[in-house]
Amino acid sequence: MSFRALVVNPWVTDFKLYDEWMHPVGLYFLIAMLKQNGAQVLYVDCLQRPPDALGRANGTGAFPHRPFPKPAIYGTMLRRYKLYGSTESDLCTRLSGIPAPDAVFVGSSMTYWLPGLRETVRVVRSVVPGTPVVIGGTSAQLIPSAVREACPDAFVYGGTLFDQTAIRASNIPYLSSLKSLSACDSLLPALEVLSRAFHGPALSSLGCPLSCSYCASRFLHPGYVPRPAPVVAEELAFLQNRLGVGNFAWYDDALLHNNGEHFLLVARALSRAGVTGAFHTPNGLHVRWATPEVLDGMKSAGFETLRFGYETGGDAFLRDTGGKTSRKGLARAVSAAKQAGFGGASIGVYVMAGLAGQTRDQVEDEMEFVASLSVKTKPVFVSPVPRTPLFERYAAAYPVLRQTPLSHNDSYFITLLPGWDAPAVQQVMDLAKANNASVS
Repeated sequence: MSFRALVVNPWVTDFKLYDEWMHPVGLYFLIAMLKQNGAQVLYVDCLQRPPDALGRANGTGAFPHRPFPKPAIYGTMLRRYKLYGSTESDLCTRLSGIPAPDAVFVGSSMTYWLPGLRETVRVVRSVVPGTPVVIGGTSAQLIPSAVREACPDAFVYGGTLFDQTAIRASNIPYLSSLKSLSACDSLLPALEVLSRAFHGPALSSLGCPLSCSYCASRFLHPGYVPRPAPVVAEELAFLQNRLGVGNFAWYDDALLHNNGEHFLLVARALSRAGVTGAFHTPNGLHVRWATPEVLDGMKSAGFETLRFGYETGGDAFLRDTGGKTSRKGLARAVSAAKQAGFGGASIGVYVMAGLAGQTRDQVEDEMEFVASLSVKTKPVFVSPVPRTPLFERYAAAYPVLRQTPLSHNDSYFITLLPGWDAPAVQQVMDLAKANNASVS
């Protein structure tokens, strides 16, 4: 089907946002699907950092931002609310300078970023009025009704790009006639639209085999599906050879699944393809699968940043964390990582705060344990995600979670919990900063 499609990565509204290897991988899959179906694709990334933006050697950096009216629900919060990304005039200029599209496809991510999505659709509508606008992605899947309410003149697709039945049944203009993707399909058609990149995305699998109470991975993409190693290697080689990318971030929810069986195949394929550079794992690695063999392979492949998804080793929270690990398991994984050659400063451990019934003392005790391993502590405050068991439990106690997606914001929600006011949150952050300062 021949038509011109405009794909837009929207603005983000939040109290904080940093480009820690962020890529709209879902939109890349969409672009690949559109191209495979014969569409001409135009891409506008509202979050694209300027080419002269300052950043770190690992490719990360700050997004441009400007003040944005703070929603009433955040009235008691002292932090500034911002819109991250390009200016409105810049977006209008970019939209005005491209051929008129037949359809506009806008992505969505965090549920509490809805104001940024709404603003993006408003501006798009002002420049290309009358054109069908289709919203898909994470928020469209998790909170379709709220997205429709925020953007009433847009079509909302609540399925995945891998579900032909859902695509056909959507009856959405242009979308419903497209052939779906498979996990074997390459992202190269999408990567070709990128004009520059401070870093690149790497994805060797879709989905996750675990069922943590706070994670919606199994809803967003049921099951665990590995992608062909040669396809992954080809994508990274393209990014390196065409755009000069030297830093890659892995987007897998379960990169080391089954003791790294598939990952090690991918690592060998990368070596054969001549892909070099620095690899980073902002998504937490499962501790149980971080074996000495896997960590040796990661070090040999060029991994520089490890993040372990420890969350908590407390027995009281095993149901919430899927029983992923224990203190003994984390200590074993950290020891293996150091023996493989990773320094303590390159190893970060995510510690979760805000699980049901969890106290600040328990969180700080976990942080002190992590610090005793001479690695960095990364506190993560719970953001209740719709369609998850933890969300259902919390929604029964805090009805506001069902009333507005803005309440899902981690900076806001944590302050609703007993013992978790703003000073308590800051104390946890200060403890992490103090402990991390001594890690080398």
